[in-house]
Amino acid sequence: MIPFCRLTMTGSLLLMLLIAVGCGGKQEDLPETVAVSGMVTYKGAPVPEATIMLYPVEGRKPASGRTDAEGKFTLTTFNKDDGALPGEHQVTVNAFQSTPEGVSMKSSIPIKYSNPSSSPLKVTVSEGDADLKLELTD
Repeated sequence: MIPFCRLTMTGSLLLMLLIAVGCGGKQEDLPETVAVSGMVTYKGAPVPEATIMLYPVEGRKPASGRTDAEGKFTLTTFNKDDGALPGEHQVTVNAFQSTPEGVSMKSSIPIKYSNPSSSPLKVTVSEGDADLKLELTD
């Protein structure tokens, strides 16, 4: 009985290893990205702790980033800080703050920026434009 258990366990481990190796994509298979960083401001002031999403108009994988305390961000699509896919993008920004009760969250910027269908922000990512200035207004 012990040899059968070992054989089953060894076979299971080999199968899991093959599945894990087969699921990983090769780095060279990924599309080229352009390094993108920038800053988000609302009424001239930096927007801290905001989430930025760039949705390609062509429907490909979106890029995302998070602002620091100064409103600065760097985008990621496949690997940390690799940027965004070139082309036109619809941009969303979400920034929330806790209410005094601490129970719910309130948007610290106009809600129109939180949805791709209502956000007026659009950018074109290309090799020469790596620095975005996202200036939010009411």
